[in-house]
Amino acid sequence: MNKTLALTRILLVNGTGQMSKPGKKRFLLPALLLVALLPLASAIGNMVAIFYDALQSIGQGGAVLGLGLALASLVVFMFGIFYVITVFYFAQDVEHLLPLPLKPGQIVTAKFLTVLLYEYLTLLIFLVPLIVVFGIKDGAGVLYYLYAIVVFLALPVVPLVLASVIAMAIMSFAGVARNKDRFRMLGGVAAVLASFGLNMFIQRSINKAMKPEQMQDMLLGGNNSLIEFATRSFPSVKLAANALLRESQLAGAAWLVLFVGLTALFYIVFVALAQRFYFRGVMGISETAARRIRLSGSQLDRQTSQQSARKALLLKELRILMRTPPFFLNCVLMSFLWPVLLLIPVLTQPDFKEMLGSAQTLFETFESSALVPAIGLALLLFVSGANATASTSISREGAGFFVSKYMPVSYGSMIAAKVAAGWLITMIGALLLLVVAFFMLQLPLLFILAMLVIAIAATLFTCLTGIMIDLWLPKLVWDNEQKAVKQNMNGLFNLLLSIAAAAALFILVNWLGLGLWAAAALLLVLMVAADVVLIRLLKAKGEAWFGRIEA
Repeated sequence: MNKTLALTRILLVNGTGQMSKPGKKRFLLPALLLVALLPLASAIGNMVAIFYDALQSIGQGGAVLGLGLALASLVVFMFGIFYVITVFYFAQDVEHLLPLPLKPGQIVTAKFLTVLLYEYLTLLIFLVPLIVVFGIKDGAGVLYYLYAIVVFLALPVVPLVLASVIAMAIMSFAGVARNKDRFRMLGGVAAVLASFGLNMFIQRSINKAMKPEQMQDMLLGGNNSLIEFATRSFPSVKLAANALLRESQLAGAAWLVLFVGLTALFYIVFVALAQRFYFRGVMGISETAARRIRLSGSQLDRQTSQQSARKALLLKELRILMRTPPFFLNCVLMSFLWPVLLLIPVLTQPDFKEMLGSAQTLFETFESSALVPAIGLALLLFVSGANATASTSISREGAGFFVSKYMPVSYGSMIAAKVAAGWLITMIGALLLLVVAFFMLQLPLLFILAMLVIAIAATLFTCLTGIMIDLWLPKLVWDNEQKAVKQNMNGLFNLLLSIAAAAALFILVNWLGLGLWAAAALLLVLMVAADVVLIRLLKAKGEAWFGRIEA
């Protein structure tokens, strides 16, 4: 256990970068991040209070707690797969750990604890407001909050174990793959898709098993009977919810013991599987393969022909993103997954066709309202802001950044290539969202085309803000690619800025009381104006910011 804890501490210190250095400044970034996320936590708390008041009137207030715990577990499961794949298999420290006198279970436990601690940071924002607001509204006692601490610490374990088992099952075939580079890429994609598919299957099976008549009886039955339906997604969620709801009774302690016991059982099974399968998947995972190709004279001339500097830099950025598994999973793949993520709640419903019809009716109802393009822009800004391609473009250079200082290319061309690469990838995600909206919701083609023009300006805006943030706060010190993107706060800062911009524009167009097309035109003008200002600022200051960066 001492070796496991020591390894966990080393992995955390290496992953936190500047925050791990001694001195008061290491606490500055977490403090600023906490302050920036307080409005989001406050909004979640207000939403919990509203839902509690609405459901408590029919005796179903406990369903809010159960649903919140289930959603928190779902978030850990869905996004934990990215952490698990990169930390367990794509980190360069694996090569250094294998020769050490460490058992597979010790290495996996240390890496699992590292991922778990990062998941706690996410749950602080989403789960703590739920627990605190529910406890206040429900008049819970001190024992409720003591139980809540145990639930908070143990809740993400089961979904992370499930994500880890999926990753190990797929990556265990790495030993038989000839091309390890290609398998790392395809294996990571397969693990992500498998986790999404498993989640959709579970959700759809649960919803099919519950008939509308049963749902109605649950709603009218009172006494928190709806919690049975809200907590079916993960086996541990029901136990945790019942422990918190019955904290003043002896049954609450029994539910808590069952919850902790089930969590421990899942983890014990996971460690046993890791002892057998982890080394099989990680051995030789860093090997590379290459093919020898004989080029003719014309082919050689074509491949070595001179091209523009910006085009060459753009192709370099795209190739690095496509060929580096952590970069591909966390930057490129997310653009293709957002439509799936947003459609999961719809497609997992047995009557999803009726739901899509309701969405179309809702659009027709608000056809003359500024609400429609404002929601569309907010969604586009959120999706493009969540993409870390532009906001980590400088950080991804790592220790090799000094090479950029000696290249016979202007700094402005390098910045432009990074912005262009980020814009192309984020625009793919925006385009896919609009295609899904057109075919699934059957929205008017003219409206989709208008939103496409707005999307071009909106995605460019998030890329420009992202590159500016990364120019100011680049994270060049990292020992594996995963830390350059997944453990880089610049992506989160850019997402928060995008959310703030979306909220401000949403409030503005609705306050002005504009119609649909007037609101769409205003949003486009504002986005284009913001892009022009940011481009002029980058041209004026970008090269100076780039020149001050030291690897």
